[in-house]
Amino acid sequence: MTTPLRATLLAAAVAGGGAVQVAHPAAAAAPRLAVTTVHRMVAPRGVLATSGGWPYCEQVRRLARRLRYTLVCGRYALDGYTGRGLRHRRHVDWGNPTYLAEFAAAVEDEHRRTGGRLVVVGVSYSGFGVATLVAHHPELAPDQLVVIDSYLDLVTRRKRLPDTHETAREIDHEAGTTVASLRRRSADAAGLAAAVRAGTRITVVWSISDHERRLFNGATCGVDASARTLQRLAEELRRPVAVWVTRTRHGVNLWRYGPRIVRGRPPGARFMLRPHQPIPPAAVCS
Repeated sequence: MTTPLRATLLAAAVAGGGAVQVAHPAAAAAPRLAVTTVHRMVAPRGVLATSGGWPYCEQVRRLARRLRYTLVCGRYALDGYTGRGLRHRRHVDWGNPTYLAEFAAAVEDEHRRTGGRLVVVGVSYSGFGVATLVAHHPELAPDQLVVIDSYLDLVTRRKRLPDTHETAREIDHEAGTTVASLRRRSADAAGLAAAVRAGTRITVVWSISDHERRLFNGATCGVDASARTLQRLAEELRRPVAVWVTRTRHGVNLWRYGPRIVRGRPPGARFMLRPHQPIPPAAVCS
């Protein structure tokens, strides 16, 4: 049920074209790990959701406006990266199961209220964030999961980082240091397959440019970044899975091609990952 205060806040947000932070009634009884911000659209066509906090929410706001979708952004409660100059305070969820459960419930709640399509989109870290959200909660059953210039396997992401790197320390602190603990926080093929069977269309686009390879040491374009998981997805589904590969700089696939990706026309070369077949070498970086 919508309380009078909540109704007033939401009405003001719609009227002013702004955003409102949504807290469930249980938040008064116990701290929550998912802080959800909703950017409402008048007469929306559906809901677009992303994760990873302030910088990733900002990156898809223009996309949501162009497509006329209400935008739902998730931020981990421990994350202090809430504006420019605060990168040193970043602490994203890295697949934290409590955060994922709370954010999935918030997205489902907003979609039930808004109606229309549900599209879950992420680029770079937020691509991993939304992929883990759907893989761990396939019952969310979005119409489309879009992962851009990212990775599905946290083991590979951590392995490609030096131990002294700030992101390595963040992963170790939040997700643990064993292969098993990192694997549990990854987007696994079985969870993605369950989402596909529930009606989700998965669109994965990555770049194999020199810029991309150098920036992440191959963690977003190497064979174990996403391709291996998606090949396992093909085996789960017993049919090929398509991916799209470009040579753009990191993030450009979203900023330049976001609307056409959501509309089903991704950029780049299409490769088919087939069950029990080698991954095409041209689809990944070395």
